[in-house]
Amino acid sequence: MTDTAEISLELITERVVNEYSNFSTTSRWGRRQLMLGRKMFATFSEIDMSFKLGENQLSKAYSIVGAEIWNPKGRENPSSSWVLVPISQQKHWMPLALEAAKYIDERGT
Repeated sequence: MTDTAEISLELITERVVNEYSNFSTTSRWGRRQLMLGRKMFATFSEIDMSFKLGENQLSKAYSIVGAEIWNPKGRENPSSSWVLVPISQQKHWMPLALEAAKYIDERGT
């Protein structure tokens, strides 16, 4: 894992934990997961981060170079509500993580 990716994850975690009392992390499918209650809103690996976003946020996220549709369960059919953003674009991770947390918090899904 790169130091900058780990630092980005730590900064995101600090920010989200201060804004949401039901924040937690776990691991599944070989990735760290960021959760609100029992709902996952972002995942982290050594080379990328993925976010669950609403339709408006997704269209913006897909405009990021290297971003692609992603399925959190690893199946062939990607989920239309998840976007994977590579480490080369980690400058976008914080705002996307905050949008994803807000989306999950407001929708509860």
